[in-house]
Amino acid sequence: MDLNKPVIVSALFDIDRPNWSNFKMSYDTYTHWSESLLSIDCPLVIFTEEKFFKTLYDKRRQYDTKMVQTKIIVRDKTELPLYKTLYEPVKQLMESEEFAKIVQFHDVPEMCQPWYNIIMYSKLQLMLETYVHQYLKNDIVIWKDIAVYREDISMYKNVKWPDLSKIDQKRPTFFTHHEQVRIANNKSHLLSQMRFLQGGCFIIPGYLLHPLNKKYLTLVDQYLKEGYIGSDEKYLDLLVKDNPEDYVLIKSNWRKYFEKVAF
Repeated sequence: MDLNKPVIVSALFDIDRPNWSNFKMSYDTYTHWSESLLSIDCPLVIFTEEKFFKTLYDKRRQYDTKMVQTKIIVRDKTELPLYKTLYEPVKQLMESEEFAKIVQFHDVPEMCQPWYNIIMYSKLQLMLETYVHQYLKNDIVIWKDIAVYREDISMYKNVKWPDLSKIDQKRPTFFTHHEQVRIANNKSHLLSQMRFLQGGCFIIPGYLLHPLNKKYLTLVDQYLKEGYIGSDEKYLDLLVKDNPEDYVLIKSNWRKYFEKVAF
């Protein structure tokens, strides 16, 4: 199988982050950082809401002047499939007395902000939707957080990316803090701040997205029913832990993914 049509998928939704008590961030900052991603020469699908559409469109049009490599899908966050199935269970768990007794880090977003989790858990779902509907022709789907790159834009501007010779065509590729995933206790890992895989960028051959998303959401549902929750990376960690041979791991520092598979 020769995969040669990469697409980047990203998203930006308002989850009230400027008003959080901790880890707050303005959306002006997010959209400023987004320009590095928007400047890359690669097909790009962005899921966002109406309030961000014009800003993202105008920034992207500077680099894709005819917008032939770009699809911006406007959607309310309440239309996300995982909002309908997970928002209330996640919110109820976060607010429960039982969870308060076991949680180790009360103020991190994945332990106290249900919308944060819904958006983070939706990454594979949005990648799968992009592949199934072929919003832009694709067979390799790459997730990138909208503000994943924060260095000078000259590194990314109009650079044709990625180098397909550096991408495994048969396995998902994840960027990691460590060369191996080692987890002694799954539940403790979910509640911890230790993470192996990085959720800011990962690469999935399109035909693998459906089974991978199914396994991922099965883990989320399983531990949610048992009273545990963690960041999106933690469930990716558990997937790799169970079947390490099924995945490619590239050791990387935070936000250095571009260089790892660049021309």
